[in-house]
Amino acid sequence: MKILYFASLKEALDCASEELEINQGMTVAALRSQLIQKHGAKHFPDNMLCAVNQALADDNLLLNNSDEVAFYPPVTGG
Repeated sequence: MKILYFASLKEALDCASEELEINQGMTVAALRSQLIQKHGAKHFPDNMLCAVNQALADDNLLLNNSDEVAFYPPVTGG
């Protein structure tokens, strides 16, 4: 699975993407938990947005190894 990082998350992790193999039946929430263990909770706060195959996804969505998952902080305007 390809995981993409954007904006301040990309800068904080010092990488734009990574490849991971996931277990069958893994949800977005479980992936987020795995990434927290790898990179630290400060990088994945509760308001971090997730898109799967370019569509916003909630934590209960089931993932496949062929999915493209993107994490990005909420956008603010002004």
